[in-house]
Amino acid sequence: MKAVIFDVDGVIVDVRESYHLAIKRTAEEFLGKEVSLDLIREIKYSKSINNDWDVTYEVIKHLGGSADYGKIVERFTEVYRGLRDREKQILSSGIFRELKERGVPLGIVTGRPKSDLDFVLDRFNLRGFFDVTVDEDDVADKNLRKPHPFPLHLCMETLGVGEALYVGDSPADLEMVAYYRKIYGKPVRFVHFRKVVKINLPADFTAEEEGDLRTLLLGEVCPNREGEQVSRP
Repeated sequence: MKAVIFDVDGVIVDVRESYHLAIKRTAEEFLGKEVSLDLIREIKYSKSINNDWDVTYEVIKHLGGSADYGKIVERFTEVYRGLRDREKQILSSGIFRELKERGVPLGIVTGRPKSDLDFVLDRFNLRGFFDVTVDEDDVADKNLRKPHPFPLHLCMETLGVGEALYVGDSPADLEMVAYYRKIYGKPVRFVHFRKVVKINLPADFTAEEEGDLRTLLLGEVCPNREGEQVSRP
């Protein structure tokens, strides 16, 4: 059976009032001037930057500033911890529960540090749904972190599956899947979930609402009673 693997930010939780705002506030502190969220998102998505520490560093550099990377990480973490309670669940627990009850292997591949992933899983009572989670801290070599395909490879190998759908929302997610197919040669298809981030990506599938995503995923991974695939829209 195919697995379904999820990104977290922009797919499971809305981070516009947490991570994105933390980038803005941290960059503003180092620059001493206001930074627009539109510019931050343009830099993040146009450059396919997955790690928000890296985004903050890039924003500061783009606007003519400079700062020690370690100090950026330290301050960003402090700011984010003060904002993370603003995160809202996007996908309901029901979609994970239904897939789990049908025997579909579920995973997470995210650029979040482990402590931040644990916060989301515990806060929204999601921990029991996922068979495997791969976060930033699971990949010691920074050069192998998302959007490099190694985290996806690690998740696939740990799940013990040869085929999957990856649900993401960003160019970095698409890049990871595309390079995974080139390097590892296994059929993983990219599902672009556009509920929050309204950008266009050349995905294998696209869904904008949870109901559409549910229908798509079930149609791809769960046979119906006659042993045929459930039709997808």
